[in-house]
Amino acid sequence: MSKKRSEDWLDKLEVGPATRRKLEELGVASLEHLLEFTVDELVDAGVEPSAAERLLARARELAGRRPKAVKASELAQVQYRVVKTGVAEFDEKTPWRGLREGFIYEFAGEFGAGKSTLAHQIAVKSVAEGFGDVVYIDTEGTFSPQLVERIASRFNAQGVLDKIYVYMPDNVSFLEAFVKGELPKHLKEGARTIVVDTITALYRAEFVGRESLAERQQRLHYLIDWFRRHTRIFGALVIFTNQVMDVPEAFMSGVKRPAGGNVLAHAVNARFMMARPSKQREEGHMWPLDVPGMPPSEKIQYSIADDGLH
Repeated sequence: MSKKRSEDWLDKLEVGPATRRKLEELGVASLEHLLEFTVDELVDAGVEPSAAERLLARARELAGRRPKAVKASELAQVQYRVVKTGVAEFDEKTPWRGLREGFIYEFAGEFGAGKSTLAHQIAVKSVAEGFGDVVYIDTEGTFSPQLVERIASRFNAQGVLDKIYVYMPDNVSFLEAFVKGELPKHLKEGARTIVVDTITALYRAEFVGRESLAERQQRLHYLIDWFRRHTRIFGALVIFTNQVMDVPEAFMSGVKRPAGGNVLAHAVNARFMMARPSKQREEGHMWPLDVPGMPPSEKIQYSIADDGLH
């Protein structure tokens, strides 16, 4: 993209040179990206409060996103694009018959349950079905190009590796900076699926001890809110895999819940738990922990193979 083309949207905003510099320093890449920011965030970056208000109002006008109510009947008629996972029972039993654009999904489970394999498979299927490029945020160093190739071969998908962009953040600050500043550039260029494997790993490693719990949850909440902004503005499909932790009051019973507490529970649109009872067997199952339109008693069977989840 030429420099002239990239500056067109800034010219349309009709801002002064000082505000323009602030936006460039902030890394704002497009009108859509600008609309993801709040007035307070722009003020924190050095934009005058009144200028920030006018700036966002002008951006909404240019993007055709003026605030207005929509009839419920109109919402009921909206058709959303869906990505099939390739896990037969998931694609048959879920309300969307796959994964719906504009939603955040969480798949939590213990080590070996198949979460990362599923994450790779969703990335491949998103590309294979023409949903767009994929941004794969790998926080644990488990991304495997070889697994991607095996899954792609299974689904007869070509050129998949060139359409999956992998980011491996070293720490929480790098992760947050990428999600706020660099990820929207990929979305602007056509990426539509975001995979995070796993969402809580860096936060649990960096914020240790009860005295750090409040800050950890605040930072995690802010990060997830940015993912919600990406779903709202760009229509992105977001996939989180997540670790699990023991339920203190049920310690002896082996009951587990996703890490992240209420921050994640209230932020995602659909939560699934995954389990593989025996690591000597390939069979596993998942169930809806909190999924609109699915009873918690529903069970989705799957098996783990070298070429993904079946």
